[in-house]
Amino acid sequence: MDRLINNSQGYVYILQVKDIDLPVCKIGMTTRNPYRRCEEINISSTGDFIWEVAHSVAVSDCGKLESLVHQKLEPLRQKRREFFNLNPTDAYQAMLSIIDRQDEITFVDVIEPISRDNNAFESQKRSTQRVQRNSRSNEKYVEMLDAFTTVLGIKGRPFGQLNKPYFGMSDGNDGVQWNIVIFADADKATLGINLEGMKYKDWPIARFIISELKTFALLNATQSLSNPERVFVRFTRDAWQVTSRPLIEEQYIGGKQISLSDLNESLWFSMLKEALECLDEKKKYHGRKTQEVTLANKQRNGFQKRMLPVSPHLNVWTDISFQGEILENLINGTKLLTPLYERVKKILER
Repeated sequence: MDRLINNSQGYVYILQVKDIDLPVCKIGMTTRNPYRRCEEINISSTGDFIWEVAHSVAVSDCGKLESLVHQKLEPLRQKRREFFNLNPTDAYQAMLSIIDRQDEITFVDVIEPISRDNNAFESQKRSTQRVQRNSRSNEKYVEMLDAFTTVLGIKGRPFGQLNKPYFGMSDGNDGVQWNIVIFADADKATLGINLEGMKYKDWPIARFIISELKTFALLNATQSLSNPERVFVRFTRDAWQVTSRPLIEEQYIGGKQISLSDLNESLWFSMLKEALECLDEKKKYHGRKTQEVTLANKQRNGFQKRMLPVSPHLNVWTDISFQGEILENLINGTKLLTPLYERVKKILER
């Protein structure tokens, strides 16, 4: 039995990223054992890191306390999420200060002491065993993420999972973004410029493609790069099932990713045209278009073909080495990509 005395009583919990020290936490509430709730969150594979319970309190009104904590920390909250860009301990101190300054919400005793449910703990342990890294690797990944936020002067928004092919951070901006992606299995990282097929403000991906078809501004900017062979570009086709993006065989627009040193006007034009076809011309390209796609993963019902909304996704990136001084490597990568980032940003401001 892991429920508290009545329906309003419950836990407000603070989760931290497991196995790697990042200034981000998740704050939520539950009327059940918070360790079981954490296990459910990890199993549901929300597209974020593997979490573990950092702090939790049992109170008389968990819903109200959660709301007050969220309000207090709103400036640090990631958009439309229960994630906050601060250390879990700082979040815990903020929560305690809220409880101390009012009389309606009080601490309560639980029917059974909070402890990790053995089955849940063992299940979580098994699910993360294959992705646990040695301390040296963790330090290396943290150093790369810290360098990313330091060089760009941002808080950073994490994405991916340690048990997925990649994880990393973006600057969290609507429209064109900087991001750092770490491929733990391959022990490599990439620094990139990212423009997704999202609505944001006035569908920036559509404005970029239409402008680039007329001027080739981004392509022309590559002529001033000192090492265009170190920079790669790709357009991908994102298929959408509600909020998830299943892997599809038609992922690469133009069939592949390509070095900027090998990109010419003819190839770039064909990639742009195919990317524009992933947007709905009836809505002046301010919306996704429905296309038949082939799901890459085998389906239980045997049907691989689907009619799904799709959108184009632009990535421009360069590899960042873990060898030598990571901060210096990232600074050099940023210098290399900045002319292209500024060009994309300028196109979107027109």
